[in-house]
Amino acid sequence: MTVVCMIANTQDEDRAAVTYAASLARRMDTSLEEICALPDASSALIYATSPYMIGVGGAAIEGVEAAQTKLKADCGAMFNAVCELAGPSGGAAFTEQVELPARAAVRAATLSSAIVFPHLAGCGGHTLSEAVERVMMDAALPVVLAPAEPIETGAALIAWDGSPQAARAVRTNADVLKAFSHIHIAQNGDDLGPQDANPAAQPEALADWLQARGLDSTIHRFSGSISKGLHDVAARTSAELVVAGAYGSSRAGEMLFGGATRGLLRAENAPALLLTH
Repeated sequence: MTVVCMIANTQDEDRAAVTYAASLARRMDTSLEEICALPDASSALIYATSPYMIGVGGAAIEGVEAAQTKLKADCGAMFNAVCELAGPSGGAAFTEQVELPARAAVRAATLSSAIVFPHLAGCGGHTLSEAVERVMMDAALPVVLAPAEPIETGAALIAWDGSPQAARAVRTNADVLKAFSHIHIAQNGDDLGPQDANPAAQPEALADWLQARGLDSTIHRFSGSISKGLHDVAARTSAELVVAGAYGSSRAGEMLFGGATRGLLRAENAPALLLTH
């Protein structure tokens, strides 16, 4: 088992994602793998009957290959630099793959401890937005959207309403939660739906579940905007990870997730998001 980081081939975003992934791998006492997945350069070939156009296609392939070679070298150098400063105890590896990022991400997520993406990969149109969608919607596995500026405080925050999505977010990420020294539970009572009649929807029930697994927790209740309330609780408690159920599905040109997640993605100094559909 390892923590996997998918990169978007943009230096600032990638560095932040790798830094957070390395921090998470250290907490979980496991290894780290960065995956740089790029499509086959031959896909750039222009098919045509004209010999001139075939020549142009060949030159295009050479140009793409040269650009990919430089990109992989830059990504590998950045990864090594981050790991030299704060590498995980279980070791680190940089992997190059000739593959579509979405396919590479699904394969990597299958048996990983966690798969980390850059902060804005949950936004429609991002280089890795399709990869995030495939992992969450097709493979039904959780994703971590790294913060723009990683912090290390040892606290995690669970957005809890007792829904099946929130329950899966907690149950499927129990190993990740155990890597944090304290868990905060946040609930917006105004937003509870029909499931609020279920005793398990109460934050005290989740606190008992966590306690049975050796995890101490503190309950926070708020009202009003869900995204603002969660961000305020996260800021007040210095939580570096928000665990939540994601309810939306992607549409072309739109955000991948719904309003609450969108608000957290766009908030300044927002913590990492661990989302499960």
